[in-house]
Amino acid sequence: MRRVLIIVAILLVPLVPIVLVVSGVLKTKPRTIPPVAITIWGTDDPATAFTTLIAKYQQTRPYAKITYQQVRPEDYVNQLLSAWAQGTGPDLFFVPQTWVGQMAQYATPMPAQLGVSLVQSGGGIFRSSTKIVQQQQPAPTTDALRRTFVDVVINDLVIDGQVWGLPLAMDTLVLYYNKDLLNNAKVFEPAKIWGDLLSQIESNRLTITDEREALIQSGVALGTVDNLPHAIDLLTLLMLQNGMPEVSTKNMVRFGEQAKTALDFFLSFANPKKVAYSWNVSQPNAREAFLAGKVAYYFGTLADRPSIAGGNLNWGLGQMLHLSLDGDRDGATGQTRFIDRAQYQTLMVSKASALGQKSTLAWNILYFFSRGENVPLYLQATGRLAAIKSILVGQKDNPELGPFAGQLLTAKTWYHGRGGAAAEDYLRAMVKSILSGQATVDEALLLAAQQIESTI
Repeated sequence: MRRVLIIVAILLVPLVPIVLVVSGVLKTKPRTIPPVAITIWGTDDPATAFTTLIAKYQQTRPYAKITYQQVRPEDYVNQLLSAWAQGTGPDLFFVPQTWVGQMAQYATPMPAQLGVSLVQSGGGIFRSSTKIVQQQQPAPTTDALRRTFVDVVINDLVIDGQVWGLPLAMDTLVLYYNKDLLNNAKVFEPAKIWGDLLSQIESNRLTITDEREALIQSGVALGTVDNLPHAIDLLTLLMLQNGMPEVSTKNMVRFGEQAKTALDFFLSFANPKKVAYSWNVSQPNAREAFLAGKVAYYFGTLADRPSIAGGNLNWGLGQMLHLSLDGDRDGATGQTRFIDRAQYQTLMVSKASALGQKSTLAWNILYFFSRGENVPLYLQATGRLAAIKSILVGQKDNPELGPFAGQLLTAKTWYHGRGGAAAEDYLRAMVKSILSGQATVDEALLLAAQQIESTI
């Protein structure tokens, strides 16, 4: 009997540590990953827009300590550069899509592998356990991204085969109109093409002046820059619709007859000598004038909708105007197709993050945020339009989002160079020089082309 007890004791000795660990008497050192701080900067959204999205990401990556900071849009680039120089800049940052070329020198493109460590929790017989697994996640191919996102995203954000960013949402220009002003002028249907707009202003009392020819009511806010939201988007859209090719990193900038025709048309609405005259540089902000019931037509975005819907206007919403009911002139193919204006911000990963060995994690976060199963959390929080085609299918049936959603399939942006902010400034200066009489249309176009070409 004694011999049997000795044998049993010998067999049980190796089990003692296991029993002690399971019972909690001895504690094993848990496997952990040191916290990694990730900062995101943007100008448009409050931090609450990302709360749910960040929480979902951290379910399996709790070590990623993600914070979002909303910064003022004024002097945004200098804020970024100053923060990076001091080692306090963001790992991810939002910029307008036309700035991608100029910000690429401060960013890192999508790597071939996006895999990071995942923390998986499980339950045992006596206690829970934590397991750390290295995720295997190849980066999506350009073809996969093209199948997922609307076309303009790939055209804007893939440069020389590398992906420099991804959007979480998009916007586009549409036509807002004041129903009461149209009714009073006996306009039965809002304009559907640019010719409709011109003929309505020429033949109806949409634009009203006093005895000194000062504007009392405007048919449309168009033709200026400083008091017109989305002015450069509208001007470049008109140029694209008239057949001007997009400005790319591989082409010289030449504003030909298509651009001149579009510019002349744009400026005619701010020229008192033209029958289209409806607006001028002395008018207030166009959106505010529309809200005050002083403008019949206003070109705005989905982001403008809350302020318009919150007013007391009897207003309506229509698709963006085109050259004809069949579409516009595509400068790239020569074919007739609808051309609309894309307006969006893209999220990029900073080069400083790569130096700190956080680049893969930052890109993993970016791609996670932008994926179809996750980005609705952001869209629901912000009320924005999706950049993903499969989500737009549902949004086009939404009474508030529908007029905008369909246009994103035919949306374009005009500039793909390395100085988007400067290029827009040159176009603003061009318009102002013509309106002030300092330059002719031909002179201003030539100078703007040379200036923009210097940014390519």
